[in-house]
Amino acid sequence: MSADLRAKRDAIAYKLRTKSKIIPWMVIGINALLGLPFRIYRYIAAEKNSAVDPMRILVIRADRIGDMILATPVFEQLKRRYPAAWIPCLASSLSGQLIEENPFIDTVMTYDPPWFDRPKGGSSFKAYIQIWKLIRAQRFDMAIDLRGNYNNFFLLMFLAGIPQRVSFGASLGAFLLTREVPFEQGRHEAAYFMDIVKYLGGEAVIEPQPLIVLSDGETAFAESFLKAHKITPGDVVIAMHPGAGMRIIYKRWPQENYVELGRALVEKYNATLIISGAETEADLAMRIKQEIGDKAICVAGSISRLKDLAAVLRHCRVCI
Repeated sequence: MSADLRAKRDAIAYKLRTKSKIIPWMVIGINALLGLPFRIYRYIAAEKNSAVDPMRILVIRADRIGDMILATPVFEQLKRRYPAAWIPCLASSLSGQLIEENPFIDTVMTYDPPWFDRPKGGSSFKAYIQIWKLIRAQRFDMAIDLRGNYNNFFLLMFLAGIPQRVSFGASLGAFLLTREVPFEQGRHEAAYFMDIVKYLGGEAVIEPQPLIVLSDGETAFAESFLKAHKITPGDVVIAMHPGAGMRIIYKRWPQENYVELGRALVEKYNATLIISGAETEADLAMRIKQEIGDKAICVAGSISRLKDLAAVLRHCRVCI
């Protein structure tokens, strides 16, 4: 086995977070089997020359909140690389809130893909057709998928008729891409996003910093919140976020650990604790608040907008 093939197998296993020895080889086999006819298709279709700088670029990050936060440095570097381009972002309805006011994003398009989260009511097929029509109508020259997901490759990029399709090569469906960005295992998530920028000829920032731009209204919300809870600038304010989504309970630190730590912080630093979470995590947050006592404030489910919460968290010394 060649070193390159072994490295590719290991990269796929790492990206898929699987210990299976079979699955990476299946991905490599499928990509190789279907790769040839798609290369022939691209030749016959005479897709746009990738050497020409695109003028309309769609960035796809329609999934998790944390992933979007880590992806925000990408937009500035893409704007520097393609200063004349129109660059919108396709985001989920929740994570899209975080990039409102971002000066490096021309507009936010929202879509909640059913392959990440099952929609509550409504037709996922109808929603897909709507976003498919919208993407096709914009006539994008390039799409960049920051996740490396075959559904995105096929449904949001290829079927939408976007000629230049860029994402990580260590993915099932990589044969659908026109540019495969190398993927090296064991690096920080934000560094992978910078790899895409570098691959496209831009500048890769060594330590990229997330950017969430707060509006005057969001800043005022935080000030009003602090005043209502009699929190002053000299107070030690610490945030706790005990939830991790309803379907990924294994990522949660145990409830009793938060209680023990919270009590210790109150005792040692007289800290005020702000316990955040989604509406579905309100019960968990309230149980922790009740066991810690009056120095804990439960805001899970009561602060509905993410950037309002971000404005409050900006006044915290630590977030756990």
